[in-house]
Amino acid sequence: MISRFATTLFCTVAPAALFAQAVELRSLDEFINVQGEIVGFNGVMVQVETTVGRVAVPASEVICYGNACLDVIASNDFGLTESAFQGVVGNAVPVIAGAVDTLSVGFASPAYGTLHRTITGAFAVTNAGTTTADLTSVGELLLEDRTTGDRASLSVSASDEVADIRVDSVSLNGTASRVYNTPSAWATGTALSHQLLGLKSFSVVVAPNAGITALSVNDLARIFAGEVTNWSQIGGADVSILPLQLPPNTEAGSAFQRLVMEPAGLEVSGNVLTMSDEAGVSGSIGQFPGSVGVVTTANANQNFIVEVAGSCGIAVAPTPFNIVSGDYALIQPIMATYSATPNTALPTEVFDFAASDVAQGLVESEGFINFSAVPLDSVAKNARISGLLGAALDDAQRAAAAEMFQALFDADRLSPTMTGGPASGAEGAWNRAILIDLIDFLKQPGNEGREILLVGFGESANGSAAAIAASAEAAASFAALLTDVAADTVAAKNYTVTSYGFGNVSPATCIDGQVAGSEYTRVEVWIR
Repeated sequence: MISRFATTLFCTVAPAALFAQAVELRSLDEFINVQGEIVGFNGVMVQVETTVGRVAVPASEVICYGNACLDVIASNDFGLTESAFQGVVGNAVPVIAGAVDTLSVGFASPAYGTLHRTITGAFAVTNAGTTTADLTSVGELLLEDRTTGDRASLSVSASDEVADIRVDSVSLNGTASRVYNTPSAWATGTALSHQLLGLKSFSVVVAPNAGITALSVNDLARIFAGEVTNWSQIGGADVSILPLQLPPNTEAGSAFQRLVMEPAGLEVSGNVLTMSDEAGVSGSIGQFPGSVGVVTTANANQNFIVEVAGSCGIAVAPTPFNIVSGDYALIQPIMATYSATPNTALPTEVFDFAASDVAQGLVESEGFINFSAVPLDSVAKNARISGLLGAALDDAQRAAAAEMFQALFDADRLSPTMTGGPASGAEGAWNRAILIDLIDFLKQPGNEGREILLVGFGESANGSAAAIAASAEAAASFAALLTDVAADTVAAKNYTVTSYGFGNVSPATCIDGQVAGSEYTRVEVWIR
């Protein structure tokens, strides 16, 4: 985008009747809005005769409106073509007075700024909907919905400015306030508090002589708070614990606080050794007896990684599938958090694009995890299903286990997994992005005519039967939601959508949530 000089001249409007071939040249941000007759073009600037004289307008920055645009393009002798303009609309289109958003975006880390630039740049290039998008040379995204007249701009905030939208890591652990009462509120609404843009994960690395293969998130917090000082206190060897942390002001150090310490309501002890970088932590684990640290999964030494358990004690390894499904506890969602609800749906549209396969493929190259849908490998799937045969179950669970074995024996689990029931802002953002991801997967060729199974799992303070009922209700609501929001895809691909609820029978991970309640549910997606 050129610098906005001579704005008063650019915004001068001449009555169309004064010119034989009157056009309107208008930029998306409407800083340029000129009416007059095109009289020349030098390859960059188009000359327009107006009532205040001749002005020059950058052709690539404006859309030409009016039937005269087509006439001039067809008959001029100064080399002006349709491709010189940002766009050409044959019939003059009046400006529709719509809502406006002028929003600034701030970043907790430079890496999140890169994530935002990648997403907005890709949106500007690939968007094919009713929204026009223009990315300026300074990274400002200008948006306009030609149907409603709504306009929005997303610009990078100054370092000393409180941004309207902040991109930062958020935790799906711990507690949070209810924002959405039903799935439709986060799925189809535009009054969102958060939107998921990217994903990272952390792994716990432990010295071999500690004598453990798994560690709960709560015990990890207690170790760094100084409450647990010997591995024997949590089932390991009689070895003193040496916790190693990263500086709290780094991306990884800040995320550790948010994912581990804050949900536990604890603070890192003052005598925890601070290492300068992740390489220092990873290298020290093999050298110092009893040591433990948390680093990004991509930088973790596979020989020292231990599984991580949630509140229920189910230990989960940081495999690619477990990370993108959310089964693994130490995932780091990076989200756009709104300080207030935007006036238009345009920012929502941009950040929804972040969940698409196109965007995720691009952000993967920037060091983020691609959370596009993937299938669970058959070995892990078969181990879970065969585990039903020898499980100790009550009467309600036995009936559910028999149905689960029948329903899922010849099905494959996909990674999209969502939380049911009332949701926090972060949970709703996760669910919305994962639903977009699922629909992208269902649009791909090769799955026509298959059955999509929405499979609920749950926990209830009122026992197994109540957990089964709650999970069945959650799965049914998600099946209805998918059938509604992806109606065209379901019909075109001849999918059948069904739902099941198996309660607390063979859950893949702990089933809990951020919103306080007596029942919690998770909904997995299977296909057969």
